[in-house]
Amino acid sequence: MNPSPQFNLWTEPWIRVIRSNHRDDEVSIRDCLLQAPDLIALSDPSPLVVGGTHRLLAAIVQAIYQPTSLDDIAHVLQAATFDAGKIAAFEQRYGPRFDLFHPEAPFLQTGDVPLDGWKKPAKGQKNDWGDPQPIARLFAEVPVATARTHFHHVTDDDHSYCPACCARGLVTVPAFALADGRNMPPSINKTPPIYVFPAGDTLFETLALSLVSPDYQPRTADPERKHEAIWTTNPPIVAKDREVSAVGYLESLTFPARRMRLYPHIGKTVCTNCGRDTDLYVRDLLYEKGHWLSKEIGVWDDPFVAFRQKKDEIQAIRPEEGKALWREYTNLLLQEDTTAQRPLIIKQIVRLIDHGSLKEHQSVRFRCIGIRTDGKAKIFEWLDESLEAPPALLVDVATAEYVAEALRRATEIASILNAVFNRHFKPERGASGLKQQDLVRYKSVRERLIADYWRALGLRFRQFINDLARAQPYQRDDIARNWVQIIVALARECFDAALAQIGNRADELRARVEAKHECDRLLYAKRKEWLDE
Repeated sequence: MNPSPQFNLWTEPWIRVIRSNHRDDEVSIRDCLLQAPDLIALSDPSPLVVGGTHRLLAAIVQAIYQPTSLDDIAHVLQAATFDAGKIAAFEQRYGPRFDLFHPEAPFLQTGDVPLDGWKKPAKGQKNDWGDPQPIARLFAEVPVATARTHFHHVTDDDHSYCPACCARGLVTVPAFALADGRNMPPSINKTPPIYVFPAGDTLFETLALSLVSPDYQPRTADPERKHEAIWTTNPPIVAKDREVSAVGYLESLTFPARRMRLYPHIGKTVCTNCGRDTDLYVRDLLYEKGHWLSKEIGVWDDPFVAFRQKKDEIQAIRPEEGKALWREYTNLLLQEDTTAQRPLIIKQIVRLIDHGSLKEHQSVRFRCIGIRTDGKAKIFEWLDESLEAPPALLVDVATAEYVAEALRRATEIASILNAVFNRHFKPERGASGLKQQDLVRYKSVRERLIADYWRALGLRFRQFINDLARAQPYQRDDIARNWVQIIVALARECFDAALAQIGNRADELRARVEAKHECDRLLYAKRKEWLDE
């Protein structure tokens, strides 16, 4: 093994981006910042890599500019490019700290473990660190150890990652680390929430809008540590299983939830993650408990996370099974009361709109990234979706109630469809109990009914938002009334389509007629109630 392998993320290409000509490319951190006006967005097959990379770049830009007010952020936006001199000064001071394989200060890792820590100790001796883990630990979507998926025929020892893929995996850990069966603590935001990132027309706008002034940083962030970051920590050591009671905002964006150390090898191989040839690869890493946030701090109100009151505590909004992202529109983008709080970054954007810095924008886009889990080690799916909000809608808090009421009514209609279907389509009980075939069939039709309803309603909701934003205050009631007519008509259409899939047995035909009659009656009653007819 070469005693000093190198791969510096500041100068080596590893960030996947989309250029203004819509071509994919890979760039270093330095080039990403310098060329940000000519890049459209971050791009990666894994939304978790996009989210982790966004938070890393946001931390670097935050450290470079250190905004103290909205005026500072407005000046960055007006410049339309990042200051090359400031970037060069940052590089001169901290550039070496971005080396993945630095002997003493490896990036996003602990520096008190040797590069050859993967070697087994001599007989009778013992390492001060844990057993090496497969490099696949870095990616939530790659099965490793006891986590398996069908049709994935690669064993743990077969994984070999190039340095670029290692970097992409490392940046996902601070934001998406999960609690698991080995008593691993989650990251600073506990079970990964839905992260709401501003999305500008260019990557420059996206990162500039991610700058956070002190008024919109976490309330529990320690002001004495406002300049602390992963590249300033000295000595650069991540303690094992350490309770942390003081965290600065910059630290939170790259919070070391895991104590890690990559063990590099020199030699030609093919990266099992990206499929490229590489002369430097990693098979094993140290992967242990890292830092975890003390309960005394309470909820960490991350600027890119929305929260709501649930029972007796405030919780971050997380992905839910079968719930499309747009159904959280109010909570994620608009709500500001005792029941829910939109992300601090959106509150800051509202102030920037009032400030006049975003007045030319027709709408403000947000890229929402998350991963749905069971709160422990099981991972079900991820999301990477966009939501748009006209500035008028973000600024006028009173309009949020119209949106919230529209979503409540749509949910009530869905409950009617579900309840009516369940009442009329139950499997007959035979000598051996319920007919399993009918049970499965009815359940499948019901789930498809509800899914079709929400899927079709999503397009109408986008139009509803646009109409509401353009309307005068006296026109909003008419738009709300039109929404009622849309959801009732769409519900009838979806319910009729579901009935057609039931079957033509005599008992099923009778149930279809009775179900349609009851559904129409209840939908008509709701329409009459909401429209005051």
